[in-house]
Amino acid sequence: MYLLVASAALALAVVGCDAGSTPATTGGVQAKAARWSEPNRYSFRLLSESGERGGLGEYRITVGNGKVVKAIGLDEPARRTVEENPQDVPTLGGLLTDVQKARAGQAEVAETVFAADGHPAEIHIDWLKNAIDDEADYLITEYRELP
Repeated sequence: MYLLVASAALALAVVGCDAGSTPATTGGVQAKAARWSEPNRYSFRLLSESGERGGLGEYRITVGNGKVVKAIGLDEPARRTVEENPQDVPTLGGLLTDVQKARAGQAEVAETVFAADGHPAEIHIDWLKNAIDDEADYLITEYRELP
């Protein structure tokens, strides 16, 4: 009986270790992400931070047909971008394309965290972990599809 209990405990420990390396929720989130496609109209709030690059700041963005149709800078860097370089204000589709390019270009970090409904909620890109100011981090909140 003791041997049976010990064997069962060992089997559960092995399964537990494997589950720890690949969280059960990852499969569901990845599956939803694979099905998520950029809707015709949506809005979101974006916090773009990290690194030495353009487009930093906090934004309220509305997208129509894959293009930014309205962008409001919610802080000084974002207001400056909207005024001087509106082409630097991203869509979620554009950010996901950036992640794909980073993966293809062998970036050390190119991650997307998806919300329960499948839209991207966080994006992290870092070309070289030991380099300073080459990273890009995005936090997406207040996402909603529009009619």
